[in-house]
Amino acid sequence: MDKERILEKSRKENKNQDEMERQIRIEGESFSVLITMLVGIFLLAWKFVHGEEYHDILAMFWCTSTGCALYRWVIRGQKSQVWIFAVSLALLIYNLVKYLIGA
Repeated sequence: MDKERILEKSRKENKNQDEMERQIRIEGESFSVLITMLVGIFLLAWKFVHGEEYHDILAMFWCTSTGCALYRWVIRGQKSQVWIFAVSLALLIYNLVKYLIGA
C-alpha cells in the first residue's frame, strides 16, 4: 500500500511539473508577441507622424503573427489557428508587396 501511495504522489508531482513548464512556455510566447506588438505600434505612430511609409512595419508585425499561428497549428495541433494563419499570411503578403513596390 505504501508503494502505491508513493507512486501516486510521484505521478501528481510530475503532472504538476509538466503543467508548470507548459504555463511558463505559453507566458514566454505571449510576452514576446506583446513586446513585438508594442514596438510595432510605436514605430507605426512614429512613421505616421513623420509622413513616412509604414508597410515595412506592418509586414514585420504580420510576419510575427503568421509565425505564431503556424507554430500553434503545426506543432501544437490547434486547428483553430488555421484561420488566423491564413488571414495573417494574406496581410503579410499584401504589406510586403506594398513595401516592395513603394506604394
